[in-house]
Amino acid sequence: MRHSLFSAVASLTLMAAPAFAGQHNSAPTWQDATSTAYAKHGSASALSLNNNAIDQSNLKVGGGKKWSPFYQTNDAPTHQDATSTAYAKRGDASATSVNTNQIFQDNSAFGGKKKSPYYQTNSAPTTQTATSTATAIHGDANALSANSNAVSQSNGRE
Repeated sequence: MRHSLFSAVASLTLMAAPAFAGQHNSAPTWQDATSTAYAKHGSASALSLNNNAIDQSNLKVGGGKKWSPFYQTNDAPTHQDATSTAYAKRGDASATSVNTNQIFQDNSAFGGKKKSPYYQTNSAPTTQTATSTATAIHGDANALSANSNAVSQSNGRE
């Protein structure tokens, strides 16, 4: 009899509670791009490219509900490595390495003074390395390395 009563109370408790106590978005990204070009009688061109775009938005759920999650967290650690090497003998050598990272994190949809979560956090630690090497014998050598990082984070309240 105790087991049945316990099961009934547990079932009622689960039905009365919200569907979740919090939200956590996680999007870890590791990107490596390596290119090598070699030309003995002509031009050599090497391109390494990493693109990363993440949107972590916690959308308001349940319409007019009077509760909100206890916590909201967005986590998007990103590591990008791009390496290009070009070697040309009797020609031009061109090496290009590019990393682009774009992250949007938003917890503001839950706003409101009485219905806000206890805490909201956004985290987007990013490391980027771009290395280019171009060597040309009897020709032009061009090396370009570029990193681009754009992060937008919001925990605003309505």
